[in-house]
Amino acid sequence: MTDSRASRRFIPFFGAAAVALAGFQPAAIQHAWAQGSPPPVSAPQPLAPPTALSPQQQRSSSPAPVIVTPAPEPSFSIGQGQMTPQDPTRVQVDQLQGIDPDSVGTLTAQQGGFGIDMWSSTGRRTIEILLPELPVKTSSLAMRSISRRLLLSIATVPPRGDDSISLLGARVERLAAMGEIAGVDALLRSAPNRAIDEVLLQQEVDLYFLTNDNARACPLVRDHMTADAGIYWQKAFIFCQALAGEHDKAALGVSLLRDLGHQDPVFFGLIDKLAGNRDYRIASLVNPSPLNFAMTRAARARLPEDVIKSDNPAVLRTIATSPNARPEVRVEAAERAEAMGALPTNVLQQLYAGVTVGDEALANAQNNAETNTPLGRALLYRKALVEAIPTTLAQLLNRAYEMAWGSGRFEAAARVYSDIFGRLSPRQDLVWFAPMAVRAAVAAGNNDAAERWLAVLRTASVLDQKAAAELGALGPMIRIAGLETAEALDGPQLEGWWDRQKDQKPKEERKADNAGSKMMMAAGDAAGRAALLYNLLEAFGDQVPAERWEPLLEGSPQVTAVVPRPAIWRSLADAAQNGRIGETVLLSLLSLGQEGPAGADPVVLHRVVAGLYAVGLEAEARDIALEAAIAAKI
Repeated sequence: MTDSRASRRFIPFFGAAAVALAGFQPAAIQHAWAQGSPPPVSAPQPLAPPTALSPQQQRSSSPAPVIVTPAPEPSFSIGQGQMTPQDPTRVQVDQLQGIDPDSVGTLTAQQGGFGIDMWSSTGRRTIEILLPELPVKTSSLAMRSISRRLLLSIATVPPRGDDSISLLGARVERLAAMGEIAGVDALLRSAPNRAIDEVLLQQEVDLYFLTNDNARACPLVRDHMTADAGIYWQKAFIFCQALAGEHDKAALGVSLLRDLGHQDPVFFGLIDKLAGNRDYRIASLVNPSPLNFAMTRAARARLPEDVIKSDNPAVLRTIATSPNARPEVRVEAAERAEAMGALPTNVLQQLYAGVTVGDEALANAQNNAETNTPLGRALLYRKALVEAIPTTLAQLLNRAYEMAWGSGRFEAAARVYSDIFGRLSPRQDLVWFAPMAVRAAVAAGNNDAAERWLAVLRTASVLDQKAAAELGALGPMIRIAGLETAEALDGPQLEGWWDRQKDQKPKEERKADNAGSKMMMAAGDAAGRAALLYNLLEAFGDQVPAERWEPLLEGSPQVTAVVPRPAIWRSLADAAQNGRIGETVLLSLLSLGQEGPAGADPVVLHRVVAGLYAVGLEAEARDIALEAAIAAKI
């Protein structure tokens, strides 16, 4: 009976509260912000829903050119799948068709989308089943880029059925889980039904809470607050009351939530802190919500140490930009968020540069970085940032790359140091640095720089056997990356590469081999790297000679691997063969999973890369393959 009585008490409270909110003005919010929260940004301009799904015009800062034509061109009207010429002197009025919310987006094919027909011949039920499962916590930037484009593409979708879900809602949710703040905002603005769709409304409020824009969040909460609103809206409403200084009303709301049996000590403690009742300290916050972040900033509460345990890109991104977190926590969150693509690289660079260190620590940056901690890496970056001597700078960069290479952070380091790396000019006295420079340039997507450092290595290889060996070791990577000077690897080149891989086996592995052991080589060792390389090369159409596969036949004929479900495996091959772009992209991402290219089985990578390549996405296929190759240290 207690629960039912509490429910009956709650209804009149929120009915009255809705009336009380008539006096809930932005000025009250601004007063609360004057006590410590950032000022609001300017209000958004009203947006009308788009009237067509035609490609958007590219924006330009320069005036549009004036085109003069000698005679009027025939006009066209779009009918049932065809275009018919019309008399230019006649005015034709057609009835506008309703906009399907699930088809809206922000990217045309010219802007990086996958085309308005990307779901052609794909069943709606297939999209509804697979889209919500799109992996979003991967550290693969290639997957993230493809996912973002898939979710933001303007594309016609199959018509709804009686039990259909909102594909637009699913797309917004996946973008939000990725921490793709700009993408969520852009897609919500293009949605014609966001004002009446509760899922979209909640995502919009969360977006504003994450970006500390309470001035926009609270009016949306007020407008949506009803007597039967769920817990999410009730708690957001109470926070907005506290933010506006209406602490008695907020306290009443908290009391009613407690009567309902709701348990949230962090929420209740922060409401008390906002009211000035006590100096509440958060003991633990492992999986914070957008509302948690908004409340901690408004209450000037310190985020606890365990907040960094989250693997949610949106959470990590917010921690990195939160002034109420300790510097070392922010740097660690920024590193992880940047690696997942949820945080711009320049933000991590700014955090590195802003770390306060003494002169002695900075002078010994290279030694202090040996610990390979977030602060150690920040220290090494600070040292490289101010180094002016090219040889010393190359040494610092080489050390940073070596540390990253050994800890699986090489691509992130290549991006972070890209500007500093650009200050070094390729030259013969730095030929010792050239192999690492080529790898770093390729990992950062700077193929022009990679070609220049390769030229240094090629020149040296004429007389220097070590340089020639290094050049041969780079062959597979530059072939996978698709550099202009890369050529298909022939049998002797692959044989030379294989011999070098065997020579690099760990001492304990060579000792076991010499004792006659038939130990199985896992991915990452010589045989694993060879299996990966050969699969990637053949996925792009290169032929690997049969004799190069022969050494890999040794060992157990079965291996344990994570592979996609049979239905996904079969569907991916069928979608790629029949040119269904959207479906091929979606199934490829699902096949790779959260582990991404770095953790995928070579056979899975073969099918994914070959599938993307088959539907014309060669650049995307190479990005996936390159990430796998770098992770395997090929």
